Amino acid sequence: SSGDYSKAASSGDGSTAASSGDYSKAASSGEQTIAMVAGLHGRAKAGQLGAFALLWLDGKQVRIAIGIIGEAGIKADTWYQVGEAGKLVEAKE
Repeated sequence: SSGDYSKAASSGDGSTAASSGDYSKAASSGEQTIAMVAGLHGRAKAGQLGAFALLWLDGKQVRIAIGIIGEAGIKADTWYQVGEAGKLVEAKE
């Protein structure tokens, strides 16, 4: 999906969801899934053994925060957004 505030969802093992545009959401459910948002202020979640990526700005530099399910406290099927200094934090739905 594309455009500000867009939403993408996919389900099933190995599925992928991607959105572009600011304030977009991407969600994938199932095992080994991937969700990516190519826009600022996005939210993402992925299933077991999955991963997700969110953009953020470090001053003027664009960066990507990566969440790996099961690492650094990142939970499956939970919405995340980028907080201060690029740290992933749980987001309200």
